[in-house]
Amino acid sequence: MGKSLPRDRTLHQLQQNFAAALHYQPSPISADIADGLFPAEQLIQIYRNNFIISLSEILEVVYPCVKAVVGEECFSQLARQHVLTRPLQQGDVSHYGEGLCNTIDSQPELAEAVPYLADLARLEWYIDCAAHAPAIDQPFPFNKLTQLTEATLPQLSLEVPEPTFCLDSRYPVISIWQMITDDHIEAIDLNQAESAVIQRRPDQMVVWVTKPSATALIRLSQQQGSLGEASDAMLTMLSELVQQQFFSDIHGLPQGE
Repeated sequence: MGKSLPRDRTLHQLQQNFAAALHYQPSPISADIADGLFPAEQLIQIYRNNFIISLSEILEVVYPCVKAVVGEECFSQLARQHVLTRPLQQGDVSHYGEGLCNTIDSQPELAEAVPYLADLARLEWYIDCAAHAPAIDQPFPFNKLTQLTEATLPQLSLEVPEPTFCLDSRYPVISIWQMITDDHIEAIDLNQAESAVIQRRPDQMVVWVTKPSATALIRLSQQQGSLGEASDAMLTMLSELVQQQFFSDIHGLPQGE
């Protein structure tokens, strides 16, 4: 019959100690492992390896284009670094992977060699988050536009359905992502900036290439800002964004909603 935990050692603390050991952090867990065929530290190392491999495989699924760009060996090292510096915070691993862009940025040589890699990782994370969320199925009420006048425009605000993600990059990461996804690589100007809006619709994943003024208007709307706070450049994108149905409603019309 195994030893019971001392009164000051709760199951939660034991789990924390074990998690720390998996991340190569100081931990008294070795003292809690009964003597067996292998030394305690060797047993923990087996768990560490399996733990890192399992989470690395999840990162491969979330970031296939990042892996395609840097290659298997480099991605394996990148994934290991991410696992050890971004500990798993919950038992559910289905949403693991956030912040790989920051892990890339923390490695100057990699960021310098592939300057667009962090933004490509951001794009893939947004796409993965959208893919795991319920599809957006809220058609814009176009009939409300008949109440719109130039005088009332500044007081209006637009509702953005969640989740909606925006990305602004100095590099053509959307084009790079599309080429790798389609397995159709061609010459591209790596100094071409790109912006995108990402939403999951019932029939497709929308990754819409646009201008920074469009993403700025969506972010303003997500913060519940009014159109009176939008710049002229942002307002020039309003009609196109409405037509693309990136908004789900309009508020502030004088005749009621």
